[in-house]
Amino acid sequence: MSPYEHLPTSGPKPTSDADAGLPDHIQSLLNKYDVTSNGFLPEGPPLELLPDEYYAPWEELIRRLPESLDAGIFREEVDTLPVLETSRLKREEEWRRAYVVLCFFAHGYIWGGSRPSEVLPPSISLPLLSVSSHLSLPPIATYASLNLWNFRCVAPPSTSQSLPPSPPLTPASSTPSLPSTTQAKTADKKFDPTDLSRLRTLHTFTGTPSESWFYLVSVAMEAQGAYIIPVMLRALQAISLRSESWKEITTKALRELVTCVEAVGELLERMYERCEPMVFYHQIRPFLAGSKGMSAVGLPRGVFYDLGPAGGEEGEEGDTEVVRGEKRKGKWMAYRGGSNGQSSLIQFWDLVLGVEHVSHGNSSPHSSSSSSSSNPGNTATKTTEQKDPPFHEEVRSYMPLPHRQFLSLVSRMGPGGGGKGGGIRKAITEMVATAHQQARELTKEEMEVQEAFTEATRALARFRDLHLKIVARYIVIPSRQKVPEEFRSRGEKRDGVVNLASVSSGLHERGDNGMGDEGGKEGGGEGGGWKEGGKEGGKEGGKELTGTGGTALLPFLKQTRDETLRAGEVGR
Repeated sequence: MSPYEHLPTSGPKPTSDADAGLPDHIQSLLNKYDVTSNGFLPEGPPLELLPDEYYAPWEELIRRLPESLDAGIFREEVDTLPVLETSRLKREEEWRRAYVVLCFFAHGYIWGGSRPSEVLPPSISLPLLSVSSHLSLPPIATYASLNLWNFRCVAPPSTSQSLPPSPPLTPASSTPSLPSTTQAKTADKKFDPTDLSRLRTLHTFTGTPSESWFYLVSVAMEAQGAYIIPVMLRALQAISLRSESWKEITTKALRELVTCVEAVGELLERMYERCEPMVFYHQIRPFLAGSKGMSAVGLPRGVFYDLGPAGGEEGEEGDTEVVRGEKRKGKWMAYRGGSNGQSSLIQFWDLVLGVEHVSHGNSSPHSSSSSSSSNPGNTATKTTEQKDPPFHEEVRSYMPLPHRQFLSLVSRMGPGGGGKGGGIRKAITEMVATAHQQARELTKEEMEVQEAFTEATRALARFRDLHLKIVARYIVIPSRQKVPEEFRSRGEKRDGVVNLASVSSGLHERGDNGMGDEGGKEGGGEGGGWKEGGKEGGKEGGKELTGTGGTALLPFLKQTRDETLRAGEVGR
């Protein structure tokens, strides 16, 4: 099958936008892969409650999640939770809702105590594995569960500029049904996730405005970038069909991409408005950590997904472990944590431009060879010969299935069709090579498309610089500062208690919990500058800071930015 599927791959070559007749073909392609007018967000608001009262125990517990975690009783409440079947989930929106709820439960249970739990009880693991299998997603908190399917739109705000914590959706005594997925829309206001002031989270771990804002900025970014998807597909189609006007179409698309990336970057910079760095680092970020590469904190094999009592029969599928004195069957699995690296929008930009990323992410420096594969459903122990794919390819398995299929399709688009890929970069490379072979200068039109391509890669690199600044302000600097008393009250004061903020940053082997004596000497001003090498390079005592996705944080992000810049230098 042609990688262009619904796009025309034969017949007369279009000579102009008007002749191309692209919108219908592109819309068909987007529909197939669940890419909506909001991009990789749903067309309408995500489901806020499961309509079947059978799932009321889940809805009741998720409603009071922040309070239970803060009181230190969440694990006790989960241990009394019934094991609910997933057979009563009907619409796809319900499966997504269940996935969001169960992922919050899983991370709350694993990370919501004085030490991480290496066992996930059946009341979470059984339905989570079922829902994850249905959605072809890993049974761990992902960008989809934290961001894409975890928001709602409200009416335009009043003159008040504050962002309160997301309120409970229902009274504690009731769990009403939803007649349809559009129930959350107001009668006279359009659903518009590009308007950050109108977004609210459905759920958080901490109940803090900072956590809500952290998720919602990403939601608005996804929505803001949605319009560029069909624009860039038009350019890729013109290139693949060798349209006489491909240079003109592509130049316009690339200039629009620059505008789009800059607009999304402006939203990213709004993170500073309502997300407090110390709250993020010490309260929010630990809950986003994965189970891969956490051997030093007591998760050498990841997490054991407990499926119930072992039957004692030989050849029984899965692993067996003794849990609280009882032999249990289950599966050991290790996954990367939730990360913006799982955003399909950002990877779409890379694939369209033809930016190649080769880094494997250098997963947590504390990982061991006994860690399980991070690929969904793969619990086999890795041999020394096995290698992870590059990080950007690996994390596609953490994206909703239609979206990763869409990205796979885009990765095969390029000049002349045939599924060889290369994106716009390959088209520019071939164009410049042809001019050299013909011993001529580039024409004005060729120079314009080359310049537009270079500027687009530079815009994307600037966007990644913004991300580096965010990381410096929210992770690097807090990792070197003294832990505020308010964040130490239930943690470091007691023997045997793990500092989860340090753990999730790869600093937990230091005797001082990863805090240096130099506190706030960030070496880069309020914006959180950093320097290569030493403490300003994102290291503490020789330990490299790691991201929730398991990467060696700053080196990985710098390499990703530099690869983007290099892509734009083609033909120069």
